[in-house]
Amino acid sequence: MGVNVRVRTGIFGLDELVQGGFPTGSCVLVSGRVGTGKSIFATQYIARGIVGYGEMGVLVSFERDKKELYQDALSFGWQLQNLEKEGSLEILGGSMARVAGEMSKAKATVEDLISEMVETVENSRSKRLALERVEFLEMLSQDKLEFMLQLSDLKDSLRELGCTFVLTSEVREGQKELSRVGAEELADGVIVLYYEGEGLTRDRALEIRKMRGTEHSNQLHFFDITNKGIAIKGMPEKPKVPRGGWGSRTPSEKAR
Repeated sequence: MGVNVRVRTGIFGLDELVQGGFPTGSCVLVSGRVGTGKSIFATQYIARGIVGYGEMGVLVSFERDKKELYQDALSFGWQLQNLEKEGSLEILGGSMARVAGEMSKAKATVEDLISEMVETVENSRSKRLALERVEFLEMLSQDKLEFMLQLSDLKDSLRELGCTFVLTSEVREGQKELSRVGAEELADGVIVLYYEGEGLTRDRALEIRKMRGTEHSNQLHFFDITNKGIAIKGMPEKPKVPRGGWGSRTPSEKAR
């Protein structure tokens, strides 16, 4: 297999699990139930990409407005407002209610939103884009098939620009799904985050389900959310797992 150019993930310990980073131009889905760390992952990917690796980024959220993004990021030491002012970060979107209202006034479509993302990446020469809660974008669309085609166009356009794309999706409790909109079918990579346990103890873990263009770990990896963001740690000798295991597979399958 040839050597691929890599994009450092910005997630402490993750690069070592994917041969040095995500393949450049790839699209990676990060999924998990509520509270698993998806938003932190997306913001960390962008913020550390800018500060640590000098790569400009675009952060798109349909869940939080700018003030919320600024505030949430400060607890990890990420100065998003300063990065935006200096021109290394572009923030798009806002709360669903605000975005839907603005779209109605302007008679805009999801295609227009996607075009804005691509234009922003191109004009800013950004090498990273993170889209938070892709299912919210699908809610703004009138037709699911059309939405999937538009999402595919976004992926292709970003690849042509050399921009590596992370999108998140929140899966529903009790459902065996990787996203609510089928984004895993388009994504080059899928990373699943877990927050499971029994009694008073819960553990966070990460699993790489697929990653095209690179070899990757096939084990479950436990992680902490620290004051610097997500940090993968060594697997404990006796990991605590809930009855029924992590996700759809058994604990023994996960821990191998």
